[in-house]
Amino acid sequence: MNALIPSTFFLSQNYPDPFSEDTKIKYCLPIRTKVNLSVYNPDGVKVMELVNKTQDAGVYELDFKRGLLEEGSYYYTIKADNPYSKPEDEFIETKKMIVIK
Repeated sequence: MNALIPSTFFLSQNYPDPFSEDTKIKYCLPIRTKVNLSVYNPDGVKVMELVNKTQDAGVYELDFKRGLLEEGSYYYTIKADNPYSKPEDEFIETKKMIVIK
């Protein structure tokens, strides 16, 4: 994390994509909040949880190792609570990533 405080929630596309061994996922939090970042297969089944904790406001970059993921398409979703708005206003965003040999 660096010292910059973003003004909005944001989830970037992983880089590189497609990837074979590892990739980076960057996200921004404008407030201290509970964050969950998980990976899902194309059927919507959670296959990996990358982050599940409260984090301070800031910019985060996660080095993601493919681990046991097979070649194919996956989705990663971030969910972040926003204590200053209604529960249904939580930040949720999903991106697609591709694992290759």
